[in-house]
Amino acid sequence: MLILQAINLFKTYGTGTAAVQALRGVSIGISVGEFVAIMGPSGSGKSTLLTICGGVEVPSSGQLLLEGKDLTTLSDDDLTKIRRRRLGFIFQSFNLLPNLTAEENVSLPMELDGMRKADGLQRANSSLERVGMTHRNKHLPAQMSGGEQQRVAIARALAFQPALLLADEPTGNLDSFHSQTITRLLTQLVAENGQTIVMVTHDPIIAGFASRVIGIRDGQVEFDGPPAEVLNRPSLESAKR
Repeated sequence: MLILQAINLFKTYGTGTAAVQALRGVSIGISVGEFVAIMGPSGSGKSTLLTICGGVEVPSSGQLLLEGKDLTTLSDDDLTKIRRRRLGFIFQSFNLLPNLTAEENVSLPMELDGMRKADGLQRANSSLERVGMTHRNKHLPAQMSGGEQQRVAIARALAFQPALLLADEPTGNLDSFHSQTITRLLTQLVAENGQTIVMVTHDPIIAGFASRVIGIRDGQVEFDGPPAEVLNRPSLESAKR
């Protein structure tokens, strides 16, 4: 069953002679429980595709269906609710608030959504347990390593039990050991919890953990298949930079 379906997406920035087509007719489908990696060289459109899939940007044309609902037709308020409750976001830079503890960082989005603080903290600690970070729940970000901070960020993204988890270069600020540790955690979430994940990465080693790799070049899908079939393509050399 498809949880996300992008149909003939176009995205153009600017107008006239200054217009840049970031996406040119992209169509992809993501099934429930898939772990999909998106790769491509700088300027290929991969990050634009991810932000559109997350409802952060609106395509110039095309449809984006999340759980059968076309996000391109929703009001700003309804789209905000979808982003908050059905989508989880993980970023390269962690985006944790420095003056809040791990459990407070995880619970804050739920409190902003109207949940009682006590209930938010309870769910936050449950989410931290899923990523092996309950022993750091009272620590500030500065008291944690980069890998630990990213685990807290993943716990925050999981707290609402999202239908889809979107990760933008989630290992970009980590060394190779912590990069693989974080990627194994994402793989575990898929295998044990059926979490659906779409991840942008430039690293073919990290992409190799996914069940499927989509390559984007010049705003179009260049390839789409299992890692073993696509990661040795010569065209991926530029995507690694």
